[in-house]
Amino acid sequence: MLDKKTYAVLKALNKLSEGNAYKVITADEIINSLNAKSQYDVEGIKQIISFLEKQEYITIKFSEDNTYCYSLTPKARISLEQDGGKQKSKKTAMPILSYIFVMIASFVGTMLALLIFFYLAF
Repeated sequence: MLDKKTYAVLKALNKLSEGNAYKVITADEIINSLNAKSQYDVEGIKQIISFLEKQEYITIKFSEDNTYCYSLTPKARISLEQDGGKQKSKKTAMPILSYIFVMIASFVGTMLALLIFFYLAF
């Protein structure tokens, strides 16, 4: 399981990559592709990329002076697809007023059914 920062970097790498081919990129390009609010530095990106390589999310052909030649593995693409689906599917809660309306409607319906039954029975 990846934390938020690592997952954000993985998403940025996916966005910057071109299919299954290797892509040469600098740490500054990765930082620029992330949110402006996020507080990433070159050293943090270096550590995250190293972690992603150890966990087999990316393969690195070479790395020199904050320049990386990388490719995403199928594990990373599957992870991004699964997590993307989870984030998009949020449950919508029924508002409290709807619950109240349903309870009142069922109560009124039951009372009408009882009145009709007793009217026809007696």
